[in-house]
Amino acid sequence: MRLGKRQLQELLYYMVLTRRLEEALARLHREQELTTPLALRTGLEAVGVGASFALTPKDAIASSLPTVGTLLLRGVKPEEIVLQFLGKETSPSQGRDGLGYFGDLARGIVATTGHPATHVSVMAGMAFAYRSQKQERVALALIPEEAVATGDFHEGINFAAVQKLPLIIVVVRYPSYGMDSGVTQLYERAKAYGVASLPVDGSDLVQVVQVVETAMERARAEDGPTLIEAVLRSSRRYFGNESAIPAPFSAGAHDIEDDEGAKDVDNDPAWRFEKFLLQQDWLSEADRSTLVARAEEAVSDALRTADSTPAPKAQHSESAVYARVES
Repeated sequence: MRLGKRQLQELLYYMVLTRRLEEALARLHREQELTTPLALRTGLEAVGVGASFALTPKDAIASSLPTVGTLLLRGVKPEEIVLQFLGKETSPSQGRDGLGYFGDLARGIVATTGHPATHVSVMAGMAFAYRSQKQERVALALIPEEAVATGDFHEGINFAAVQKLPLIIVVVRYPSYGMDSGVTQLYERAKAYGVASLPVDGSDLVQVVQVVETAMERARAEDGPTLIEAVLRSSRRYFGNESAIPAPFSAGAHDIEDDEGAKDVDNDPAWRFEKFLLQQDWLSEADRSTLVARAEEAVSDALRTADSTPAPKAQHSESAVYARVES
């Protein structure tokens, strides 16, 4: 796919919207407005937005990485995300869950949990169903690097390899540390399964889109699954893994003040993409200001909507839990 100026600017908008929305959720958590743990992977905008953008509306995605960019690109509105985290009555889960792992099959979003790889087998199953029904659809699983050390990952990728299924697995890896994985280049593990593998700069949005599109072409040509290793350029975390405690610098390259953070600014995916568009004359300062204002207004509207939405009523807590079968 050749990305035009309008598409590139829209991608930047979604990166900024993702960043601003996650910053807002972090503030709500620090203000104790959220009743559940908050795990944010701010800094993964290039992977979340890029992978989702490369898919078509009929494809499906499941992510155990809590990046809201994957949801926004599938048509989920900012207010739905805020309502979900606040557990409000009209949230996607109707207040029954306060995390961002909800699903909506109509929009190609498959529900997951915080477990890193349980959805790999699920997505392999969906890919199997697509092929069995002769549907030209692709299933994509987005996972953290620790997922490759689990049985769920092995079972899912092994089944997909044997069946040559239209499955794409994107593994996100930080460059300087890992959890439960001893292989330096994780994409090499794909060789053991006979699966095609591709490395990509996980901080470069355009590269992510291109590599996922290549994997999709393979899937649609019935060439089997692809494992993509998206390596981030920086190991710096914006927030802690299970809370919104700020890391050494807050999200947003324009907000970095400390010297150590300033040295790392070029590895920030949102800043890198913005800088790239400015250098190519595909974005003006006026365009940027309009785009940022649009994203901030969307987040402000979402917060206002959530603030005026009531909590779920106690008498409805037992509904929509079990399927009702007519006797």
